[in-house]
Amino acid sequence: MLKDIQELAKTAFKDADAFYQRLSSRMERRYLLDASQTQKECQRLESRNQEIDGMFLSLYTDKAKGILTEQRFMKLTATLEQEQEANQKRLQDLMLMMRHSDEQENEVRTFIKEIRRYATIEELDEAVLNRLISKILVSEVKKIDGQKVQEVRIIYNFVGEIPEIIV
Repeated sequence: MLKDIQELAKTAFKDADAFYQRLSSRMERRYLLDASQTQKECQRLESRNQEIDGMFLSLYTDKAKGILTEQRFMKLTATLEQEQEANQKRLQDLMLMMRHSDEQENEVRTFIKEIRRYATIEELDEAVLNRLISKILVSEVKKIDGQKVQEVRIIYNFVGEIPEIIV
């Protein structure tokens, strides 16, 4: 664990921007969020909901003038209401995803700030472990080619598991 922390800290010091980009892209793959596409979809849905509002007004006017029957008016408005509700639900989901993406970015930056503090660390203590590591997962001991092997996975605070040292 000490070696892992030292390597991450050195990488963060060497090129913090590249380290940030690599951590962020690894996390973004997990959440599959493309901010520009998400923003465009939000704008499209908001525009469509405004268009539907205009259609409601037009349908009501047509009904009031007697151009539209009550039955037809009810069917059309029910369909438009369903679409508008679905659009609103999707908008809420997209906003949640964008908020999550912003939080994720802040967590990566916080992790880099924290890990850089430990570039010259020589010994692990409880405070360092609690500050950097969320949990440590240790697998069962297995014998491979006559040697005992045990997998250790480190789950870091803010960013989760980093499968390999990023260099």
